[in-house]
Amino acid sequence: MTTSPPLPPTAQDVHLARQPIFDVGNRCVAYELLFRASPVSTSAGGFSVDTMCNDTALHAVVSIGLDRLTGGTPAWVNIGREHLVADLYRVFQPRDVVLELLETIVPDETVIEAVRRAVKAGYTIALDDFEMKASWAPLLELAHIVKVDVLGHDATSLALFMAPLRKYTHLKLLAERVETGAMRSLCGKLGFSLFQGYYFSRPETLGGRALSLQQATIANLLSLLSDPEVSERALDDAFRSHPSLSYALLRIVNSASLGFRNVESIPYAIQLLGRAALSRWLLILLVSGVASRSPIAQEAVAHALARARFCELVTETIGSGDPSARFLVGLLSRFDVLLGLPMDEVLDRLPVSGEVRDALLHGVGPHASVLGMVEAYEHAAWDTVAAIGGVPGLGEAYAQAVAWARARLSLGPAAA
Repeated sequence: MTTSPPLPPTAQDVHLARQPIFDVGNRCVAYELLFRASPVSTSAGGFSVDTMCNDTALHAVVSIGLDRLTGGTPAWVNIGREHLVADLYRVFQPRDVVLELLETIVPDETVIEAVRRAVKAGYTIALDDFEMKASWAPLLELAHIVKVDVLGHDATSLALFMAPLRKYTHLKLLAERVETGAMRSLCGKLGFSLFQGYYFSRPETLGGRALSLQQATIANLLSLLSDPEVSERALDDAFRSHPSLSYALLRIVNSASLGFRNVESIPYAIQLLGRAALSRWLLILLVSGVASRSPIAQEAVAHALARARFCELVTETIGSGDPSARFLVGLLSRFDVLLGLPMDEVLDRLPVSGEVRDALLHGVGPHASVLGMVEAYEHAAWDTVAAIGGVPGLGEAYAQAVAWARARLSLGPAAA
C-alpha cells in the first residue's frame, strides 16, 4: 500500500520565528523570518525545501502581517528555487523584504534569469550561507548582499575567504553566526556591514554586573508585594520614598487602557491594580529600564517581553497552568542577559516560587514544557516544538506577542 505524502497544513499552522540583523552601529535594521510549512518539515519524512517555502507559508506571513513581526523594518525571507522561478515572492512589496536565496539553489540559466527579473522589479537579493564557486559568479554580479557563516573562522581564514569577494564592490557583507565580541570586532575591521548571531544576546553586550539603584528598588518592592504580611501602609511608604516609581504607578493606573481616572493616592492605586497586577507592571518597568542602554539592549528587552507574552498566550491556548506564572517565567528567562548576572543570582534578588526557580534553573516542573516550547519556537526548532506537543495557532500567538512587546517599549510604562 502506497503512503500518500503529507498534506500541506492550513495557514494558521505555519510556524514563524525571527532573528534580528544589526548594522555597524549595533542598530536592529531587519529581521530574518524563519518559517516552515509545519513542525515536521525538518524531519526525514517531511517536506522538501521548496514545500517548506510554499504558497501556504508565504501567505501565512502576509496574513499575519509583516509589520507585526518586524516593526516596519525589512523582512529577510528564505527563497527556494520554486519560489524564485515562479515569481511567488511577488506577494511581498519590494520595499518590505530581502529575498534570501538558499544555498541549495543550483544557479543555472533559469535561476539567473529569474534573479534578473527580481532585481529589475526592485527586489533586494541576498545569497545565503555563501561559498565561493565559479557557478555563482553571475549571481554575485546581480546580488546586493552576501551572507557569510563566520563561525569557526579565525582572522586569517576569514580574510582568505573574503578575498575573491573584494572585486564585487557593490556587495554588502553580512556576518552570520557571530558569537563573540572578538568576532564582531574582526568582522567590522574586514568590511562586514551587517551582523547576525547569538553575540547580540550575550550578557556582556548589555554591560553591568550589578543592579542599578532603580532596579534594586524595584526588586525590593517586588519582594514587599509578594509578602502578605506587608501592610498597605508599608507599601505606600516604600513607593513614596521613590518619586519616579510613584509617578510611574499613577501613570499606569490612570492610563486609558485601564479605564480609571484621577487616581491621586498610592494606596488607592495599589488597591485598584491589586498586588499581582502591580508586580507584573514592576517587572516590565525593571526590564524596560535596560532598553535605554543601547540598541542591542533594546532588542534584548523586546525579546524578553515577547517571550513572556508568548508563554502567557500559549498557556491560555492549552487551557492548563497559570498564565500569569508563565508570563513571569518567560520574562525572567531573559533576566540573566538583561541584567548581566547569572540566573541563580537574578533569582536570589527576586521573590519567586520554587516552581519558577525549577523551570529557570533546572528545566523541570510544571512551567518547564511551555518555556521549552517557546524557546524552541524562537529558534525555529520545529521538530522540538512538535515533540513537546502541538498547540494550534502558534504563528498568530507569536505575532501577537511581538506586537505587544513593541507597544510596551514604544508607549512606555502606561501601556505595559
